[in-house]
Amino acid sequence: MKGDQYGTRIIENLCSRGFSGSLWGLHEFEEVPPLDVVLDEPEAILPRGLPSCDLVLSLGLPQELQALVPTVAEEVGAKGVIIAICNQDWLPPGLREQVKDELEEKGISYAFPKPFCSLTKTGDPVIDEFARSFGRPELEVKVRDGIIRSARVLRGAPCGSTWYVAEKLVGLPVEPREVLWEELAKAHHVYPCLGSMVVDPELSDTVLHVAQYLLREAVEKALEKEGF
Repeated sequence: MKGDQYGTRIIENLCSRGFSGSLWGLHEFEEVPPLDVVLDEPEAILPRGLPSCDLVLSLGLPQELQALVPTVAEEVGAKGVIIAICNQDWLPPGLREQVKDELEEKGISYAFPKPFCSLTKTGDPVIDEFARSFGRPELEVKVRDGIIRSARVLRGAPCGSTWYVAEKLVGLPVEPREVLWEELAKAHHVYPCLGSMVVDPELSDTVLHVAQYLLREAVEKALEKEGF
């Protein structure tokens, strides 16, 4: 949505990571249309002139506009769709099933990661190409004398938080873990993570907390590989 920080931050991060040449088009909706317009006159609000592409990313659209994603994907000839869900209101379960059915009817692959940084490979080549670089965090760390000396992001959250937190980890002791996790959580909040802080019934937690757990898990795995 125009003026919304969520989509802007993700696009900026993709570009800063060297993927600007892979972005073929961008459309920002000006406002949320009335539901009757979406249902009765969708052509009045569908974006025009978008270039053909393989993958459509839906970033922070309200549910009224998410219903249009399958049509947009079909019009641009997309082979895959990723709808980021960092707020439960963006794609409620009922609408998610509707969108899923429409995409399947059109032969378009899909992923609905909640949160976006939980995305992993699905077995679909178009989605997997994106998920190789962006999605569930994966890091490589080097530890010497109990101190994290370097942290390299192998795959990071689309919003860029993984790279930010990785920088903040350098110089921290790996023990006690509680202190390390406190510093990780602090950096994750400061960036800040844009995930919802409302408890999601499907997650039994907030999206923000789940995103933080995924990052902590990635750091833990990286430390274990180093023998810590």
